[in-house]
Amino acid sequence: MFGFNLQKTKRHFTEALAEKFPQREAEQLMRILLEDLFGIDLKCQLMDPNLRIDELQHYQLEQAVKRLLAGEPVQYVTGMARFGDLLIKVSQSVLIPRPETEEMVQKICTSMPKEKPLRIWDIGTGSGCIAIALAKYFENAEVVAFDVSEDALKIAKRNAESNGAKVVFVQDDILNPTSGFFAQPVDLVVSNPPYVCDSERAAMEANVLDWEPEKALFVPDDDPLLFYRQILALSKNQLNPNGQIWFEINERMGEEMLSLCCEMGFPKAEILEDFSGKPRVCRACRNCFRQKKL
Repeated sequence: MFGFNLQKTKRHFTEALAEKFPQREAEQLMRILLEDLFGIDLKCQLMDPNLRIDELQHYQLEQAVKRLLAGEPVQYVTGMARFGDLLIKVSQSVLIPRPETEEMVQKICTSMPKEKPLRIWDIGTGSGCIAIALAKYFENAEVVAFDVSEDALKIAKRNAESNGAKVVFVQDDILNPTSGFFAQPVDLVVSNPPYVCDSERAAMEANVLDWEPEKALFVPDDDPLLFYRQILALSKNQLNPNGQIWFEINERMGEEMLSLCCEMGFPKAEILEDFSGKPRVCRACRNCFRQKKL
């Protein structure tokens, strides 16, 4: 028979990965490679235990394993990441969507009226995962997503198209904004801006430092909240009375974020923990939260 037996190939490359990764992680990485590169999931393997892959697929798998062993994140190797029900294309021009960000979006969806025709800003959209997820959930919303990177916006636009989401993408620098959208009223502002201090680099994993875009990660130690301050300033006069602002934040900056929100005219602010119990999200408004606390 032509080609390579999938089960033998899978065992071979899993053993190779297990030299660098724990066994369970090696098995998980192999599952992701087979599913995301070739569409071969566990169900396919169970239905046909004699399944074979061709020579090109074997070569692609071999190269993918080499990249993983070199430390490259699996999402960049396959070119895609999962974000809730969405399949998001990624490259080294954008951050890999994180579970903490997905959790923040879930909280947002339970805190705002679904049927209301909201206007939403996603500032620093990157891959577009936040904007697209919100556009899919709030079907009557007008979602505008901003990013300074032209390359990131190209990826975000492709993701919106492939996921069937209606999002307006705008290239703009939030620190020097020029877009006319920022002069319009808004109901929901969301941002996962750079928030890792330069001094925290030494504690970060190499697969983040060596591969993900620095501009989307780091802020100077002497002004770690500069993006939040600018977004709050832009939102202050545009946010509707019952509107909300949501930020993903550095877990070390919870108290500082509450102080900044109060200072910038958003006295009703709270810090929410992520699934690991870390202070990860800040929710702020000008008046009071009409919905129950999350």
